[in-house]
Amino acid sequence: MAESKSVGKAWGRDEVRHAVLRAARTKFAAKGMSVTLRELAQDAGVNLGLIHKHLGNKDDILRAVLVRNSQQSANVVESVESLADAVRRLFLVGVADPDYVRIATWLILEGRTDLLPADEADGGSILARIDQSSDSADVRIMLGLAAIAGWSLFGSEILNNADVASSDRVNVELRMADLLGAIVELPEFGPGNVKSP
Repeated sequence: MAESKSVGKAWGRDEVRHAVLRAARTKFAAKGMSVTLRELAQDAGVNLGLIHKHLGNKDDILRAVLVRNSQQSANVVESVESLADAVRRLFLVGVADPDYVRIATWLILEGRTDLLPADEADGGSILARIDQSSDSADVRIMLGLAAIAGWSLFGSEILNNADVASSDRVNVELRMADLLGAIVELPEFGPGNVKSP
């Protein structure tokens, strides 16, 4: 007797990979490494054995999620010519999809930075390629990444606490992206150029 497939379950390799990676992004962003493969299988609607067969273990799945996100970020800023435009675009990507930053934050808190992408597609490498014209470029890049990460993690709560109406949030975030772009394009600065209060 042939085994019948359950309705709504993913069975082919590509179906399984897509369903598991989609579920993994959401689960890892919410719970970090405490997510079990059994939870991923249930959320993805796939058999646990198929996860092992098509994706490997939990670390492999996390790496696949992060590499995919890193590549998407690289694609977003591929054609930009200025650090300001790159930071602005990456900020808006973080606004639209904060899961990558949340997953990376969990990994840092849990001491699993070995799972973070260490290739040319990470945010710092992307921004460094765009602006290597001064000694202050590293500081400006770190400022941009800190703002992107901070807003991805806390932006929603900040807007809630500031009583920003839902209808105004997109406009506020667009203005913030523009401001961040302007800040990272400030003329070169250093210890001799900063005035004490």
